[in-house]
Amino acid sequence: MSARLVILGTGGALQTAARDNTALALVIGDRAVLADCPGSVYQKLLRAGVDPLHLLAVVITHMHTDHTYGLPSLVHNLWMVDQQVRVPPLPVYAPGENLEALRRLLAVFDLERRATFLEYRSLPAEAGAVFLEHEGHRLAAHPVDHGPAAFALRWDTPGGGRVLYSTDTRPLEALARFGRGADYFLHDATHAQADVETAQRGGHSTAAQAGRIAALAGARRLVLLHLSERADAGRWVAEAQAEFAGPVEVPDDGAVYPVR
Repeated sequence: MSARLVILGTGGALQTAARDNTALALVIGDRAVLADCPGSVYQKLLRAGVDPLHLLAVVITHMHTDHTYGLPSLVHNLWMVDQQVRVPPLPVYAPGENLEALRRLLAVFDLERRATFLEYRSLPAEAGAVFLEHEGHRLAAHPVDHGPAAFALRWDTPGGGRVLYSTDTRPLEALARFGRGADYFLHDATHAQADVETAQRGGHSTAAQAGRIAALAGARRLVLLHLSERADAGRWVAEAQAEFAGPVEVPDDGAVYPVR
């Protein structure tokens, strides 16, 4: 069964002309898991060749606006389709303390009542616990250091592939252990090292800090995400490479990576 990682967005909380807010599609055959849900996700999935009706789950890593505000739009599109073709049950995973807030968000548009296909589920409180399995693929979650409750995700494939997505976080050595040997180590790199104090205050990492955690993890490739609107790809890569000897990339929105 083929698998691929689609980078739906690469930017931080403030969008630019080139970068939308960070979100991922973890594609397993003709199914997919959506990780975080900023704007126009339904359209982006279609552009990536992913049928939104084939979503296995939506995972909201934390409740900040740039990770959640697109959920009503996604659910509204699915509800409209549901009037013609039955939408299968769709689990929505989030930190347990945020599930009620997500329901209230959808209720603003009367979607909490209409979208009867949604199933609300808590991400596991236990660090590293697996919360979803499909055809030998496993998704696990690990709390990170962002401020509000927030979880990193790890995708392990039956072929031995591994993808680590840090979501928004300060540098956390436990994340290196959680993502040990990842083929793709996707890490928050909101700021340059000159702004390390700003990163600390905001619950984020610098590109250099992302490089250090990826090096501790023995990752094969580092992919920098959640980039500030001021990010310069060349500078961010150079700062990460000072800490990490492997390949470093700043992807464009829509980038696709094969997963073994």
